[in-house]
Amino acid sequence: MVNVWDIVAAFTDFTTILVALVVFLIIGYVISMQERSGIPPGPPYWPIVGNMLDLRGKLVGKRHKYYAELQEKYGDIFRIYFGDQLLIVLNDFESIEEAFVKQQDLFSTRPVEKLWAINQPGKESGHGVIWASGQEWKDARRMSIRTLRDLGVGKSTIEEGIKEEIKIVLNSLTQSEGNPINIHEILRKATTNIICIVLFGERYAYDDPEFIQILKVLEDGFTENAFYTPVHRFPMLRFLPFVGSKMLSVQSALMKVGQFIATRIEKRKLVFDKNAIKDFIDVYLDMCTNHVPSTISESNTRRTIVDLIFAASDTTATTLDWAFLFMVIHPEVQKKCQEEIDSMVGDGRMVDWSDKSKLSYNEATLLEVQRLASTVPMAVPHTTNKDTVVKGYLIPEGSLVYANLYACHRDSRNWKEPLKFEPERFLDDSGKVSRQPATLIPFSIGPRICAGEALARMELFLFFTNMLQRFAFSTPSNEKPSTDGICAVNMSTPEYTIIGTRR
Repeated sequence: MVNVWDIVAAFTDFTTILVALVVFLIIGYVISMQERSGIPPGPPYWPIVGNMLDLRGKLVGKRHKYYAELQEKYGDIFRIYFGDQLLIVLNDFESIEEAFVKQQDLFSTRPVEKLWAINQPGKESGHGVIWASGQEWKDARRMSIRTLRDLGVGKSTIEEGIKEEIKIVLNSLTQSEGNPINIHEILRKATTNIICIVLFGERYAYDDPEFIQILKVLEDGFTENAFYTPVHRFPMLRFLPFVGSKMLSVQSALMKVGQFIATRIEKRKLVFDKNAIKDFIDVYLDMCTNHVPSTISESNTRRTIVDLIFAASDTTATTLDWAFLFMVIHPEVQKKCQEEIDSMVGDGRMVDWSDKSKLSYNEATLLEVQRLASTVPMAVPHTTNKDTVVKGYLIPEGSLVYANLYACHRDSRNWKEPLKFEPERFLDDSGKVSRQPATLIPFSIGPRICAGEALARMELFLFFTNMLQRFAFSTPSNEKPSTDGICAVNMSTPEYTIIGTRR
């Protein structure tokens, strides 16, 4: 017969052991989460999840506002916890410059090992150009810059490709016949095609299945969770049905893009001519004919191509989207831009890149768009390879470090009336664009500044001026859209429609 008292004693022993284990784990966790002296201040945080819950619920898409509240309370440098991972946010130009420029040797590393969903694919294929560090990053960046140089950014080679894409956008506006349209989708197809010309030497038809697949990858890649998904710190969450299915969908799309990139490389090998370099694939194959660095592998080149598509497509389209949103909100600015184009270029030809010096007000307007929109609100995270100090605060080795470009561009210490859309702030007394202020850093700052900055600036100028040359833009019933942006990887505009009326 089972002795009841033996069962009670066993249960008591089990309960005691369980309670002791729980207490031990709590004590161990509390000890492990003791903050080091000297790190930046920040809000209270929960065990295990840190401040992750603060970024959910009503704050989805509003991370910039959450950070603004923390900056007001804790200062220009604050910390939160991404799970158990220390995350430090730099919110003013001085701290960003001190870290990314003055201490560039310490802050040029990407924290891929801290972000599981980003690190996993890189283990097999390499980390491309955005997420690579050290020599792998330097070699991939050198390939990217050489491609843009050989194609002649600022010269006729790529400019003609951009103009052909602009003509398609203008034709779409003509076909809309004055009906409201969502201009972002048209612009994203156009800017994606331009980077495809740089990478593959040719553009796609908008209904091409491969092109549609690229657009699908872009749509998935610029979501709110790309940098902040809990899967980065808790990989087991990928086994949850909704999370797992979403990740599988993204992985499947990436694999398909990777496959057709691989096919393009193989086809190019058969006809490659080192005396006729015309795109990124040619640059890669040319480097392979010489003493190629070990980091320049075909798999990492495929990953770099995907990175360049991400970096040069949706970001440029979103900046243009903001530009036209501001134009319909500020019709007086739109009119001044058009008057300058009419006076300096006329309507007998398209605006050229060489016209830029003559169109100072248009250039100033685009600078103001980049400042106030801050299309990339937070630079891609950096990390430190050893303990260091920024503005008196300890930045421990291995911290995630984000530059809050959005806050930097709205800092009243550097910008008079920062919330006001005022292109004139960039013009001198003679009406010319004065030297761009150091505090305007839409492409970040330091060694990891965007390698495609020159291409992006060229696209922005040519699309903006040529579209304003041919069309006047307004909104249905002259409604005034909101400028309350949606913060994900990019700061996208709130949903709105636009009417293009032929001038």
